[in-house]
Amino acid sequence: GGGTGGTGGGITASGPRPCAVPSDAPGVTDDTITVGNISTISGPVPGLGEPSVAGVRAYLAYRNAGGGVCGRRLELKSADDGLENTRYRAAVADFAKSTLGLAGGFAGGDGGAIDLLTANKMPAVMNAFNDAAQDAPTVFDINPPFKNRNAVTGKYTYLHQQGVRTASVATIAQASSLSELNQQVARMEAVGIRVVHRQELPLSTLSYDAPARAVANSKADYFLFLGAGNLNTSMARALYDTGYKLKFSEFLTAYGSDFIEGAGPGAEGVTSWTRSLPTEETGNAQMKAFLEWMRRVAPGIPPDTFAADSWAAAKAFFDSVEAIPGPISREALLAKLTSLTEYDADGFYGRINLGGRAANGCSVAMRVEGGKWKRLTPSTGFLC
Repeated sequence: GGGTGGTGGGITASGPRPCAVPSDAPGVTDDTITVGNISTISGPVPGLGEPSVAGVRAYLAYRNAGGGVCGRRLELKSADDGLENTRYRAAVADFAKSTLGLAGGFAGGDGGAIDLLTANKMPAVMNAFNDAAQDAPTVFDINPPFKNRNAVTGKYTYLHQQGVRTASVATIAQASSLSELNQQVARMEAVGIRVVHRQELPLSTLSYDAPARAVANSKADYFLFLGAGNLNTSMARALYDTGYKLKFSEFLTAYGSDFIEGAGPGAEGVTSWTRSLPTEETGNAQMKAFLEWMRRVAPGIPPDTFAADSWAAAKAFFDSVEAIPGPISREALLAKLTSLTEYDADGFYGRINLGGRAANGCSVAMRVEGGKWKRLTPSTGFLC
């Protein structure tokens, strides 16, 4: 179910569907479907989840312009968890009564309410921050883990083919970031890339000069940094100032953000791998709609990786709602989401096993050349 086109005002409204019949599910009335979004807006990394909220708002506006879903207008309730488990838990307790489930979102406190999500059979399609949330029975992570921790992936196979043999890695010393880094390291080692240098930096780090010099002193071929926002730009500027030339330097969340402007000359040559199609490629109908509705709804928010994740998550959520063969219910929605084993948001997103909670490693490498992001590999589509 769900429309895939839309170059102007929105998708074309479909005729009545079985899901249009009356429902007593939380958040569903005869006229509306309300979903929740919890993201980290305030706290030690302010603005971290703003693109995630914007991506969902854009998708809901897009679908409403085409007549809504199941004969109902889509509405959003949003909350800021401030990177705190207790605030996330309070939001889930509220939304459990007033929303059908959670669509999109990126929240540092999402490990704080697994029992509430489970007890309320509350569907959540989102970018899970913590491992506990990723493993919850009603959570469908739009960026799921690999079933095999030591999977051989297209990304690291490509880097190895380009001569990368050693790596320096750095992350903010926060539980979920450390977990993500450990997974990345396992996949590097699976193809023969050896980590020769590792740094775990306090969130309060003010100067990246010393960490950058440590990367240069490692003489590694490849550098991977797990950070966000001004943390990325600070590290990139400091690394540039060392004068050391890596074969590849990757900033995991840089693409689509204001990284180039913030990093200045330190951005040149930097790579970032995106799970969605590059925003420069508008031949895909979903990408075209994503960019248009982000401009309409959130003109000040960059259409970055987190915004794309939320768009893809919201699409999976509402396509599944629309496919329910009867009254909307949380149980029926969970069943439909579980069936999405080959999900790519109509070519907008790298294919994942959403229902089976497993990654395929499908992504696109982008590199800054001449102050602009350009596709590095593959030449078309996704490298899996």
